[in-house]
Amino acid sequence: MAERTFSLNVITPGKVVYSNEVTAVIAHGTDGYLGILAQHAPLITTLEPGQLSITEPDEKKVTFSVNKGIMEVRKNKVVVLADAVEKS
Repeated sequence: MAERTFSLNVITPGKVVYSNEVTAVIAHGTDGYLGILAQHAPLITTLEPGQLSITEPDEKKVTFSVNKGIMEVRKNKVVVLADAVEKS
């Protein structure tokens, strides 16, 4: 059975804001909102200011407000690089 979780790191120039195993991420990309689940195809996209919604394995929801940035999805790892991130 395929893994249900993947690694997520949310990083600003000053620090790592969030680092954990998660089951889902919804981000505001340049062309609209996109959802990421485990085993997602490789992807690099720019992010617009908006919400970054995270679902942890215990179904706990975590939400951040993200300024413009970049998101990379590769080999069951997601990295969000943003100018500024605040917990909502």
